[in-house]
Amino acid sequence: MLVFCLHATAQQRDTLHGHISVAEASAPGIFVINKNTGAEVKTDAKGLFKIAAKNGDRIIAYSDKTVVREFYIDANAFKNQPYVLEVEPQGYEVEEVFVDHTITAQSLGIVPKGQKQNTVAERRLYTAAGDRPLWVYALGLLAGSMPVDPFINAITGRTKMLKKELATERRALVLEKINAVYTRTELTTLLAIPADKADGFLYFAAEDAALNSMLSESDERIRLELAVVANKYLLLQQEPTAVNQTPAQNAPTDED
Repeated sequence: MLVFCLHATAQQRDTLHGHISVAEASAPGIFVINKNTGAEVKTDAKGLFKIAAKNGDRIIAYSDKTVVREFYIDANAFKNQPYVLEVEPQGYEVEEVFVDHTITAQSLGIVPKGQKQNTVAERRLYTAAGDRPLWVYALGLLAGSMPVDPFINAITGRTKMLKKELATERRALVLEKINAVYTRTELTTLLAIPADKADGFLYFAAEDAALNSMLSESDERIRLELAVVANKYLLLQQEPTAVNQTPAQNAPTDED
């Protein structure tokens, strides 16, 4: 009888008052199960629950919106009730996300609307050469009030190198813009560019001054300008044929 009473006392469980939260907010509808007994309850609207447990039991908290977590129950769980259990929200991988509004520095009010945003290459060139002709800096240098960096960078060739980087960057931006408004198939079907000359047309368009100045324009405006550039490109493709038909007119002379 003494052994039986001791065994019964060891198996006695008290009511554990608990509270489950997600990111410090109450988590309703979370299933709580005592892994040792199989008893299962669900948190109420305030994230609270009651379940029979004792020291050494393991409590599982789970739902379709949270990560499954296991908690070890010790004597402290019954001293400070409700016993708070923190769980993490369940992450989901989505195939695509649609954004209704473009978030920019202007839309957030960081910079005034309409203010020109310089690119990395533009900022580097401005730092090295400034925004004025070299002769203006020369006049200021004589007065002792202008920096010498523009002269040093011009002499060392750094300014020239940065101008080339800027040109390369602008070409890349134009190519990116074209690829955003037209696919390779559309270049052929809508602009009549031969498929085998698509790459040549893209780099030809990237050098077009008018197109370079329209990077901030709408896609529809870009498409209209691309139609003009495409006509120029197609006309140039026809010129070599005409030249080859009359080689005598284009043959070099002794004066050449």
